[in-house]
Amino acid sequence: MEKVGRNEPCPCGSGKKFKRCCVEQAEVESRISRLTAERDRLVAQRESAERELAALAEEAELTELELRTESVLELIEAGRFAEAETTAQQLLVEFPEDTVVIERLAQVYEAKGESYSAAEQYRRGVALMDAEGDGGFCDCCRARMVKAIRRLDPDHPAPPLGRDPQ
Repeated sequence: MEKVGRNEPCPCGSGKKFKRCCVEQAEVESRISRLTAERDRLVAQRESAERELAALAEEAELTELELRTESVLELIEAGRFAEAETTAQQLLVEFPEDTVVIERLAQVYEAKGESYSAAEQYRRGVALMDAEGDGGFCDCCRARMVKAIRRLDPDHPAPPLGRDPQ
């Protein structure tokens, strides 16, 4: 739309000067347009901030999970198997589909000498990885679990090794 001077004839065709006819309506429309653009900019900015906050929250959750799974390994190393098992079981309640958590519980059982229970947890972890399909997990992690199954339970069939990048 062309900008109309205040003293020019009003484009509505009334014959009056623009300043005496539709100038207020044009100013309101212009202000609405500016405010709409500002609202859209703020909405986009808020959505971006929400996505960033969600990403940071997810990162913090992962960091917390990593710290807690590492604490299981530290407890095993210190010979505090009951504590390690309790911690791993709590993690399993919170993150039942997390293969790292399942692996930590298997490592607790392995350290306690409970080979069958350890192998069952490793099998569960491998099954979850296989259900995710290619790209949903780390090949070397899956291979490590399959090798543990073969070592701990040689009398029963183990899943196929698959790709082992090591």
